[in-house]
Amino acid sequence: MNGPAQRGGIAVFMAKVYASYMLAFLNPIQLVQMVMQGFGQLVALVRTRGAPPDTTYAQKTRYTLPVRGEWFVYNGGVTPETSHSWDVVAQRYAYDFVITDASLMRHRGDGNVLEDYFCYGSEVLSPADGEVISVRDGIRDAPRPGSGWLDFLALDFRGNHVVIKHAEGEYSFLAHLIPGSICMRKGDRVQRGAVIGRCGNSSHSTEPHLHFHVQDHANVWITAGVPVKFDSVVIADAPQPPIHLVRGTHVSPRACETITA
Repeated sequence: MNGPAQRGGIAVFMAKVYASYMLAFLNPIQLVQMVMQGFGQLVALVRTRGAPPDTTYAQKTRYTLPVRGEWFVYNGGVTPETSHSWDVVAQRYAYDFVITDASLMRHRGDGNVLEDYFCYGSEVLSPADGEVISVRDGIRDAPRPGSGWLDFLALDFRGNHVVIKHAEGEYSFLAHLIPGSICMRKGDRVQRGAVIGRCGNSSHSTEPHLHFHVQDHANVWITAGVPVKFDSVVIADAPQPPIHLVRGTHVSPRACETITA
């Protein structure tokens, strides 16, 4: 834990997170979204006949990291023990990316303002060629980063996000972007490495970070997550073969390498 969360203690931090979730039920828009998410997960399980994609999945696209420079996999993996949210089928193989310093601090100063966080404002990239399927913008950054308070007043608990279709059954979802930073529109064709927007803290985000996952359907409510390996990744200065990421790892894209398909 860093910043405000560390100073207040984990118990206080988690109490604020849970209180935020409860207050979100009083927001009619978020309430409807949460009902849609819950019902959609049942639809996803029916669609996949109770067997959503697992690590035997043969991906159709080669994915690269959706960021430049070195980032830290704060949350995520492909096992129940490392998963971002194993019981949420859509986010089973999701990742949360942040930037840290050598001591794993995620911000400068006291961490009370968005600009303290190293990743805030960093460019977010398309992980592969594709077509923009949907865009959500105009959701404010949650104003109290690091405190545990989620933005239960927001008009979309997913925050500002972009969905990109890369192949049939493979759609990347990039979320919590800064409002007004998204430079793509629905229907745009994008190339690998194109700037999508900037890393922010919009809506249900406890601090600035990039939420990323690949899903099997364009509709985020009824989708199942897809485990994908990333190409051209460097870990501890060593180039890696295509790899599933795991939380607690510093990763960066390999420079000067062209990826096709």
